[in-house]
Amino acid sequence: MNDAENPTLAYEHHVLICTNLRPDGRRSCSGSGAHELLSAAKRKLAKMGEPGTSRANASGCLGRCDHGPVMVIYPANLWFSCKTPQQVERILDQHLFRPDQQL
Repeated sequence: MNDAENPTLAYEHHVLICTNLRPDGRRSCSGSGAHELLSAAKRKLAKMGEPGTSRANASGCLGRCDHGPVMVIYPANLWFSCKTPQQVERILDQHLFRPDQQL
């Protein structure tokens, strides 16, 4: 089996938070506190997740600048507009650690 076919390389949950900064001064996720939200997501996953099963990463533009900061959870394809670290933690609790509950 080659690396491309190896399911152990995939994360069970992958959280992407846009940290793009638009140079022209228009609204952007980075300019709206995305780095603080990414730090909160990483802390939450480290505290609650089983090592190696979940990951939070910065992403480039996700195309929803007016709603940012934007967070996406894959493979569930769940999109959120987040404003506070507490909101990020609550979303991760509800969708990664208790997926039977709805927001």
